[in-house]
Order: sequence, then structure tokens, then C-alpha cells
Amino acid sequence: MTNSIDDSILSERLRRQEAVITQDVEGQTILLRVDDGGYYAIDEVGAAIWELCDGQRPIGEIVTTLSAEFDAPEATIRADVLEFVQDLRRERLLVDVGA
Repeated sequence: MTNSIDDSILSERLRRQEAVITQDVEGQTILLRVDDGGYYAIDEVGAAIWELCDGQRPIGEIVTTLSAEFDAPEATIRADVLEFVQDLRRERLLVDVGA
């Protein structure tokens, strides 16, 4: 069951920051911020979320897509996606484009 905070977040659309270089290295994807050299390593699921954050899909649609792709309970995927996108926001790797 989601609460109203989750519901509002699920309607948000995020896009990848333009000044980020991605590189696949030994089963991980490395995200490198060009402006300050900061980097963030993500796994296969993180890379799937990263690719889906195109500014067109709301977070709720990303959750639904990943639930089907990874055959996992939607509540688990939702919690993981919300935590992950918050981390990427803090790292200035994702930016909001609105709801």
C-alpha cells in the first residue's frame, strides 16, 4: 500500500543529467559527472532504472516496467526504485522534469 507521499513521487518524471558519462566496467555501470569528476557505480537493476529515466516516463511506470522485467513484487521494486532515484538525485545524476 502506498501513501500520499509515494503517490506524488510516483507521478514525477526524471531525466538523466546531461553532463554524465556512462561506462560499463566488469558487470557494473559507472556514472561519471563531468563537472566535478564525481562517480557512482550501479548494478544491472540500477542501470535499468537509469536507462528508463528519460524524462518521459513517470516513476510509477518505471516501477511497473521493472516489476514485469525482473518478476518481483511491485512493492519491493517500488521501495528499491524510490530509494535509488533519491540517491541519484542527491548525487546530481538525475534531474526532475515535473509530473
